[in-house]
Amino acid sequence: MATTEQRPELSTHNAPALGVRHLMTALLCVTHVLAFSMRGDMSVGVVVMANNTGANPNIKGFIFPCTHSLLAKWIPPKENAVLGTIVYSGGQMGTVIATVVSGVLAQSAAGWPSIFYMFGGLSIIWGVLVFFFGADSPAKHRYMSPQELSYIEESVKCVSQDEKKLPTPWVSLFTSIPFIALGLTHMAQNWGSYTLLTEIPTYFSNVLKLNITANGILSALPYIVAWAVSLVASWIVNFVQRRQMLSTGALRKVINTFGHWCPAAALLALSVIKVENAAASVALLTVAVGCNGVTIMGFQLNHIDLARNFSGVMMGITTGIATLMSIAAPLYVGAVVKENTLGEWRIVFLTAAGFFFVGNLIFILFASGEVQPWNDPNYSRKKKTDYGATSVKEAA
Repeated sequence: MATTEQRPELSTHNAPALGVRHLMTALLCVTHVLAFSMRGDMSVGVVVMANNTGANPNIKGFIFPCTHSLLAKWIPPKENAVLGTIVYSGGQMGTVIATVVSGVLAQSAAGWPSIFYMFGGLSIIWGVLVFFFGADSPAKHRYMSPQELSYIEESVKCVSQDEKKLPTPWVSLFTSIPFIALGLTHMAQNWGSYTLLTEIPTYFSNVLKLNITANGILSALPYIVAWAVSLVASWIVNFVQRRQMLSTGALRKVINTFGHWCPAAALLALSVIKVENAAASVALLTVAVGCNGVTIMGFQLNHIDLARNFSGVMMGITTGIATLMSIAAPLYVGAVVKENTLGEWRIVFLTAAGFFFVGNLIFILFASGEVQPWNDPNYSRKKKTDYGATSVKEAA
């Protein structure tokens, strides 16, 4: 009979190489593909309907926190880099699909309404599939094997299996330096990434004077590169994790530095090259977006490192705050760029580079890869007990 000490090792070896956790990864990945496609579709539809410049709607507010909550329960830490990146890279593919497909549909005989009918219909169908084939925890999934369930639960012991809703340690959360650093880094990420997302087509069209067809293809290119780079990087990060070459915190900081400071360097270079060098401009913007894709394994998954039980809440808070930057960045570009001169765009690129640099510097200095004490469901109770014991001793 196996002893308790032998069980985790046995569970790990018996876990299927391809299991229900991979099904959940696929379900979440396609969810992100469709969500980001619809975001791009709404932008295209608004532009066509209004014949004006439209904003890029942010409809990921609910999806990111929900995704983090599910990843915390479903994905073992050793598989977090690869499977978590697969899920969130769906957003990059969704951006590419929206850029390419929406333009074709808008110019077809069916016109711009076909954009909403097609992706809206696909999203409804996919929602039904997720309802039947997904679950909010491994223990509740109808097709989960005992071996895989044991493997997942042994791997994520710090996640409460209690069905009751855990009280959120709000005071501890908002006074946590690593969490505050995450929020500031997320804000910097959104300023830089949304500057690139919303303004690359404008820069290609008004400054580089690329035609509509070339603009559409080249606007999608950086996100294809970002998707590919993030997937390749996830295997490298997974390799480093398994061999314990770096601590979790150090690894997060290294990968986030690559994802923020490489784009910052590319934007600095972009601000000084001549506008006649269109190929170099396209290459630098592709590098900026492509390298930025790896931040999935940096600050983004760091929420789960700190507190798996509250990673969804944490992601909801940082996403909500960072969304302000998603709104402010395009407005800032509109205020700065009046004549589409190279000098105006230089200010835009240098500002975005500055946000990337400062945001990652904060992450390097104050982020952590350690599980925080307030992740413990009994943390508040323990604090009260300790405080009471201390009071008794002082009174005595």
